[in-house]
Amino acid sequence: MHTEPLPPALAFQNVSKIYPQAGGSPLAALRNASFRIPQGRRVAIIGRSGSGKSTLLHLAAGIEWPTEGEIRLLGRDLSGMGERERTLQRRQTIGLVFQFFYLLPHLSVKENVLLPAWIASDPAGEAESRARDLLGWVGLGDRAQEDIRKLSGGEMQRVAICRALLRKPKLLLADEPTGSLDDDNGHRVMELLLSLSSREGSTLVYATHSAELACLADETWRLHSGMLDRPQGPP
Repeated sequence: MHTEPLPPALAFQNVSKIYPQAGGSPLAALRNASFRIPQGRRVAIIGRSGSGKSTLLHLAAGIEWPTEGEIRLLGRDLSGMGERERTLQRRQTIGLVFQFFYLLPHLSVKENVLLPAWIASDPAGEAESRARDLLGWVGLGDRAQEDIRKLSGGEMQRVAICRALLRKPKLLLADEPTGSLDDDNGHRVMELLLSLSSREGSTLVYATHSAELACLADETWRLHSGMLDRPQGPP
């Protein structure tokens, strides 16, 4: 029986992002990037601050818009979507993890995890069960009702990972997810992120300045001054 191949989780074709600069030359944050990431793949993007890593992830999420080129998410061209459709696509398809946890201090641990389900009006029972499972997997099951402010930095990032995975995203984008943690906590959180994304079947793309953490991925790409250097092969 013939089955159609799965579309790439994420594909860029000649994508550039140029920011105008008041009184100066435009800044090319990303230049002519082309790649395809198969579903289930884990890719690390390494580069110094200002190299274009965050820009690439924001473009992938539809948070920013390319100056030129085409971006496809699970085979769908983002340029063919309006703002509302892009927002819904991001909500349904993408999980985001940031360097700073962006947890809400007035909510409990579990409530912070549940936030995406509340925004999407998901059935409460299913979301609660999913949140309990995720917190159990990251070792915080017994702290679900606690004040989020009582957690350490590493624990807060684990909560943020649970929040990102709550709605079972096909694509997980992580921007310097260990950047605000010490080395030991950073390594533990990164291994947890890789383990959970594999368990869930999510494609993972993460930006890092750490060559050691980048080596944990299936492959590593480098960004330098907006130019993407990746393993040779079809884009």
